[in-house]
Amino acid sequence: MTYTPFLISAYCFLGVFVLQMGVIKAVKDLINAKKGDVTALWVTHRLEELKYADGAVYMENGRVVRHGDAATISDFIKAKQSSYIDQIGS
Repeated sequence: MTYTPFLISAYCFLGVFVLQMGVIKAVKDLINAKKGDVTALWVTHRLEELKYADGAVYMENGRVVRHGDAATISDFIKAKQSSYIDQIGS
C-alpha cells in the first residue's frame, strides 16, 4: 500500500498528539497527588496546551514580552499570528 506524504504526516502527528496527551495527563496526576503547593514549568510551542495552564509567559529572543493568565497570552499570540498573516498577504 502506498501512502501520500500528507497521510504519513497525519499519522505521525496523531502519534505525537497521543504521546503529548499522555505526558500532560502524567504531569497533572503528579501534581494532583502532591499535598500543598506545586509549581510545574511547562515549555511548549503548542498553543492548545495553554488550556492546561494557570498562567503563561510569552517570550521572543530569550526575553519575556508578556505574562499573564493563559487566556490573555493565547489571545495575544493569536493576534500576533493574524498580524503576521496580514503582512504576508499585503
